[in-house]
Amino acid sequence: MTFYVDNDVQYNEGVRELAKVNIDSSGPRLPWAGKKVHIENVEEELSFLWRMTADNVRTSRNINVRTSVLNLVICAANIEIAQQASKFMREVMSTHIARFTLLILEEHGDNPPGVFTWVTLRSFPIISDIMRHNFEQVTLLASGGAVRSVAHIVQPLLKPDLPIYLWWLNDPPYGSSVFAQLARLSSRVIVDSNTFIQPEDGLNFLSSFMQQAPDSAISDLNWGRVTPWRELVAQFFDVAEYRPYLSGVHRIEIEHAVTADNASTAEGDVSPDPIQALLLAGWLKTILNWKLAHDSAEHVYDPATGTFSWHIVRPTGALTLHSIGISSGKTGKLSVHEDGVISIRPRVQSDMRPGTICLVRLISDLDKKYAIFSLNRGDDAEHVFTSVELSEGTRSQRTVQVATANDAVQLLHDELEIIGRDHLFEDSLQEVTELLAQK
Repeated sequence: MTFYVDNDVQYNEGVRELAKVNIDSSGPRLPWAGKKVHIENVEEELSFLWRMTADNVRTSRNINVRTSVLNLVICAANIEIAQQASKFMREVMSTHIARFTLLILEEHGDNPPGVFTWVTLRSFPIISDIMRHNFEQVTLLASGGAVRSVAHIVQPLLKPDLPIYLWWLNDPPYGSSVFAQLARLSSRVIVDSNTFIQPEDGLNFLSSFMQQAPDSAISDLNWGRVTPWRELVAQFFDVAEYRPYLSGVHRIEIEHAVTADNASTAEGDVSPDPIQALLLAGWLKTILNWKLAHDSAEHVYDPATGTFSWHIVRPTGALTLHSIGISSGKTGKLSVHEDGVISIRPRVQSDMRPGTICLVRLISDLDKKYAIFSLNRGDDAEHVFTSVELSEGTRSQRTVQVATANDAVQLLHDELEIIGRDHLFEDSLQEVTELLAQK
């Protein structure tokens, strides 16, 4: 196999020898990961497995093409999380042909530096047992000091000239350079802030990393969970009659689900978890062109309960929203400024995952007439009730389904369809960190 080589030849020779010396039968056993091999034999062993599938009589009618359209690298902090990710990937790989590399980074503890590698060819039926789908899985466990060199170690395992998607599970590694090294190697970095044990610290870390590494494309599965709510807000103002009220919005209220005792759930979900509400607030602040007021005494910051409130200075004038992407467009002269409020508060909904958005309400005054645009999730977690209340009465009530936004498989599938940067997410994340800085 060809190893990564750059100008620092001596350093990479050391990485190469480290990989060879520490691969032996004394390492951990991972039966679910396939066959344990030396790292330099990964490609040879995968080729052998492909030949085996072609020679299998029962599946000989398959057209087994060894090809990939992308590299997907998943980083897990321990073996248990890695095994869960391996099970999860079967559903994702049914729609994407990819080389799947699972990294297990055991940096902490007393383990000596070591690198261990397993390979397997995973196969499952698509239509019937005759029509099957195969994908390659390479599992690499790095322990101790070897973790610091994992970006160099893993690069030879990736297929060249294909985009590299990095999915980092759980919280980003505060104080470690591994995340940055792997991000520089990748076309796109995916996280799921819904799994962060320290939600606000995680968002601040991502925002800071974006500023330090402007060429890295960062995305968050939680942004996908917020997307249906962004779509529904936009749909209010697709109606010509309601569009003028957009410039009169002066109060935004968002509620998110928490458990009754603000304790973590059996599934490991943290409560309170206001990240989805914060991302939605950051997006609304972005597209409405709102600015934080300088009087911080009027800001409320209580992460223990998930309660926040910010005093806003907002421009007046005509605003427009553009479909689902909803970039801000402005017409007229926005020289007059008025006060506004963004409020985030918890709602006890023990039947929902902590952090799930339960309510979005926009209150507007225009020419001495008011309008209240509401999105409210009832007891049914799969549906949202939308309504518009005008000075002359309530109208435009309907029920919409939003349950698919919680499907992690579909969310990851959507992320793998995107190659470039999501500038609207990045702008919204920067707004969130500005809001969280007002303590």
